[in-house]
Amino acid sequence: MQNLEQIIQLSSLDDHTSEITIEKLIQAKEIIRTIPTNNKELWDVLIALNLINAAVKRKEFKSKKGDKNALIHYGLLKPRVSRLFHNLIDKRQKFEIDFYINQQEKCAYIEVEGLQFSFHNITIDESLKAFINSPLNKPKPWKGIRLQKIAGELFDYMTKKEALN
Repeated sequence: MQNLEQIIQLSSLDDHTSEITIEKLIQAKEIIRTIPTNNKELWDVLIALNLINAAVKRKEFKSKKGDKNALIHYGLLKPRVSRLFHNLIDKRQKFEIDFYINQQEKCAYIEVEGLQFSFHNITIDESLKAFINSPLNKPKPWKGIRLQKIAGELFDYMTKKEALN
């Protein structure tokens, strides 16, 4: 099993393509139904969201517009991501994370367990706007690690790590 540092190094390789399978996506869909209550659960949900987000852009997994029967689709992601943001804002004290929303870029960043996840084109409602305008919204620069490029490896790392525990 590759360690996390080795997996992260793969993200900088131009010719690297992460392995994403239907089996992984089915597992990821189950994981994203979780409402995280601690950092470990949050890390798992973020890795599962990252996998689905990477897959939904690939030709072999791309659904026809509006096809809600597809295995994965953007309509699956947006509500889950929004719910996650609201959960983080409401229960922030339960997590040891950096959470920042850049309103101009409509982008949210969540850093947990050393990985920085980013979500683009988010919908900013009143609750998120209140968070953005609060002192809790502390800007952090993007670390430049493209996690979608290593989505399959991160998912394997997470599931194998759990199997060992």
